[in-house]
Amino acid sequence: MKKVFLLIILIIPTYFFISYQSFKSAIVTSTENIIEIKKWDTYRSLADKLNINSNYLKIYLKFNPPKNDLQAWNYKVEKWLNLEWVINSLKNPITNDLQITILEWRNIYDIDNKLSNEWLIKSWDLINLNKNNLNDLKKEYIFLKNAQTLEWFLYPDTYAINPNNFKLETFINSMLQNFDKKVIKELDINPHDEELQNNINIASILEKEEKSIKEKSLVAWILKKRLNENWFIWADATVCYPYKLTFDECTPNFIWNHISDINDYNTRTKLWLPKTPISNPSADTIEAVYNSKDSPYYYYLHDSNWQIHYAKTNEEHIANKMLYIK
Repeated sequence: MKKVFLLIILIIPTYFFISYQSFKSAIVTSTENIIEIKKWDTYRSLADKLNINSNYLKIYLKFNPPKNDLQAWNYKVEKWLNLEWVINSLKNPITNDLQITILEWRNIYDIDNKLSNEWLIKSWDLINLNKNNLNDLKKEYIFLKNAQTLEWFLYPDTYAINPNNFKLETFINSMLQNFDKKVIKELDINPHDEELQNNINIASILEKEEKSIKEKSLVAWILKKRLNENWFIWADATVCYPYKLTFDECTPNFIWNHISDINDYNTRTKLWLPKTPISNPSADTIEAVYNSKDSPYYYYLHDSNWQIHYAKTNEEHIANKMLYIK
């Protein structure tokens, strides 16, 4: 009986050892394949992706820990590879540039959310960088001299980035350089202009208030005229900003519920401009502010088709509401 027991004790480890060695050398990819690694995946996730024994995989990883961290992306894996070569393949992701589009009329919370959803940063990394690096960037970019935040100047555009070599500081510099090129240089704006901050502030509101390039210069005139004559701007687009909401979170219902809030941004209760701009305006919108079109109007509203209707007096504006707001 003891002999049988001893034999079993010897057979089981031997069987396990042979099986494990076979597992290590076995071909695990019979065809060329693309393996998608997601943010929450680990090397142990390869068990399901390659349809291999998860227990043997754990042992393999314990004795052969990979030297590189696993990054979320797509990896090309050749056919006829064993596990060791598959893991080596995961060092070199497919390096097609990722096209990141930063839309106009978005704020820093939108941009942070966009980058974190693409797994490029952790949530609030951009917002924290904005607080900590602004003074250093002011030394490089003259137009940041009076800036209280970077977001006015994070120029809306499409940027090609390598997700495997992404650095937030480099991306920010690309956006600031784009602003310098498309706004400061192409629009021939003096970066020392003391009115630059106020004009960007107006443009950030205009970007949200009017979509049509054709109408922007006229709406810009109305906003500037209200300011110059000590009127409240009455731009509902400013209501959401102090609550650190993204574009999608700033719903008409939220605006309606907070329309009378008193803070540094609500232009229905604050005379003059918001404390800071509320979005990242495009060059077209900034140009419309600098070249606003004179008109006799003080009021405007949009109908359900986003057609704009102007009025000279409050009575005309009320009449437009009755005609066009259903």
